[in-house]
Amino acid sequence: MSYLEFNSSLKVENKLIDQEHAVLIEYINLLQKAIENESSAKIIGQVLEGLTEYTKTHFFVEEEMMKAFDYPDVGQHKSAHEGFKGKLTELIAKYENGSVEITASALSFLKDWLTEHILKVDRRLSDFLADKSFR
Repeated sequence: MSYLEFNSSLKVENKLIDQEHAVLIEYINLLQKAIENESSAKIIGQVLEGLTEYTKTHFFVEEEMMKAFDYPDVGQHKSAHEGFKGKLTELIAKYENGSVEITASALSFLKDWLTEHILKVDRRLSDFLADKSFR
């Protein structure tokens, strides 16, 4: 069983956003499996790097959609993205310099942040896009 499952409760009913969320969730699951299997620091680092790069891509896509459709809450949404990118960058830097390990607490943060963001912030964006007939 996966650490975090992408199921109907996490779908925002926008095909592109849902596909990208499924990939982000898979990265979190890969990270959990790497930690559970006591994988090498190199493997864990590669998963973290993949998560970071895909997060940047996903946030860029969402932000471009917000601009294209004049989303009224673009500032707040982008601020949430920036905050998460900052925390993720900080976590990875601490991991790479050996001052922190990726533990259940770090996984919980990633899982909780993403779930909360999808259910509240991204769902509002999806509803707005649906009103513009963009699903």
